[in-house]
Amino acid sequence: MYKKLSTRTANRLLCGGQIINISSVSPDGVSDVMTAAWNCPYDADQVLIVLDRGHTTTANILDNGKFVISIPSEDDISVINKVGSAHGRDVGDKFVWAGIESDKSQILGLDVIPNALAYIECELINRDVLDKTGVCLGKAVNIYVKDGLWDDEGSHFGEGMKLTLSYVHEGLYRVNGREVKV
Repeated sequence: MYKKLSTRTANRLLCGGQIINISSVSPDGVSDVMTAAWNCPYDADQVLIVLDRGHTTTANILDNGKFVISIPSEDDISVINKVGSAHGRDVGDKFVWAGIESDKSQILGLDVIPNALAYIECELINRDVLDKTGVCLGKAVNIYVKDGLWDDEGSHFGEGMKLTLSYVHEGLYRVNGREVKV
C-alpha cells in the first residue's frame, strides 16, 4: 500500500534540503547573505545551487561571478532564519541589518557568517545558465573546514555531516536525524 502525495513534495523525498548560506557582494560593495536549501554537488570540485532569478544574491553573482557557500550548524538557526527572511534589495547590507559581525572568506574576501562548519569559495561557471534558469554552477577555488570535522583517512566530511542542518518545512529542521523545531 502507498500513500499518494502532491508532486510539489518531490524535493522532500530526494533530500532533506541541507541548509547553506550564500554570501555575495554587489558592484557597490554591499554585502549580502541568503539562506538556501536547494543545493547539491555537481562534480568533484563543483557545486549546484538553485536561486530565484529576482534575488539580490543572483544579481550579485551574475555581476562579479563570485560567491561563498557556508555550511551552518544548529547553533546558527536564528541567524539563518533572520537572513533568510528578508531581501537584500529591501534591507541593504544584510550583515549590518541582521547585526552579524562577519568574517572574511580566505581567498575571495567576501563577508561570511562566522563559525560555520565549512566554507566553499566559488567562481561562477556559466553565467548564461544562471541568468536564464536560476541554476548556479560554481567551481570551488578554496575550501576550509572546522578542525575535527573532516576525516582525512576517509576523505569525507564525517563528523561535520552529523552537524549539518536539513530543512524540512517552516520552522522544522533535522540534525543527524533529530528534529529541531523553531
